[in-house]
Amino acid sequence: MTLNLDAVALVAFLLALVRATAFLLACPPFAGSAIPLAARAALAGGLALAAVGPASRSPLPASTAGLVGALLVQVLVGAAMGFVVQLFVGALRSAGVLVDQFSGLNLPPALDPLGLDQTPVIGQCYEWLATVLVFSSGAVLLLVRGFLTSFQVVSTRLPGADVARLPAVLGADLVGFFAASAEVAAPVVAVLLAAQLLLGLLAKAAPQTNVYALGFGLQLLVGLSVLAVSLAGVPADLTNLLGRGLAQLFGGG
Repeated sequence: MTLNLDAVALVAFLLALVRATAFLLACPPFAGSAIPLAARAALAGGLALAAVGPASRSPLPASTAGLVGALLVQVLVGAAMGFVVQLFVGALRSAGVLVDQFSGLNLPPALDPLGLDQTPVIGQCYEWLATVLVFSSGAVLLLVRGFLTSFQVVSTRLPGADVARLPAVLGADLVGFFAASAEVAAPVVAVLLAAQLLLGLLAKAAPQTNVYALGFGLQLLVGLSVLAVSLAGVPADLTNLLGRGLAQLFGGG
C-alpha cells in the first residue's frame, strides 16, 4: 500500500498547524486550562486542514533554513493573533472589574476557574458571559474567519514590512483594550456615579438622614438593575471588539 502525498500541501499543513497551535494557546477561551490539551490539538488540526488551501497559495520555503524560519514566523503570527483576541475579550472582564468597584459589590476576589487567577465577582460574570457568547453568538466563526484570512494577508514568509508593523498594531490594540473597557462599563458607572451624587445632595438637604445606611442598599439596587439591563448589549460589544481587533491586525481583513 502506497500513499501519494502532495509535498506542497504537506508543508502548508505543517505551517498552518504551527500557527493554529500558537493561536489557540494564546486565544481565550481555548488558552485556559479548562480545555484539555487533546481537545486543543484536535481544534488546531481542524483549523490547519481548513487553512491548507490559503497557505498553499502563499510562497512556501524550499530549504531547511527557510522552513525553520517559516515555522518561527507561524509562532509569531499565531501568538500575536491570540494576544489580540485575549486583549479584547479581556476588556469585558476589565469592564466588570470597573463596575464592581463602583457598585459596592467589591467582595473579596474569588478564584477564577478559567484563568486560574483572582477576579472580582462581576468581572467573573462578564468573563463567563463572554466565554458563552463566543460559541453561542457566532463569534467563534469570526475567529475562524480571521485565522483563515491571516494566510491571505500575512504569508508564510513574513515580509519585513509586516514585522515592523506588528509592534505598532499590538500597541494600538493595547490602547484599545483600555478604551474598550471604559466603553463597556461607562453606562453602568455613569448611573452609579449619578446615584452617589444624588445621595450627596440628599445628605446636604437632610443632614439627619442616615445616608450611609440608605446609600448602601440604594447603590446595590441601582447597580444590579443597570447591570441586568446592560448585559443585553454584551453580545454586540463582544462581536464588535473581536471584529475591531482582527481588522486592526489584518488591515481590515
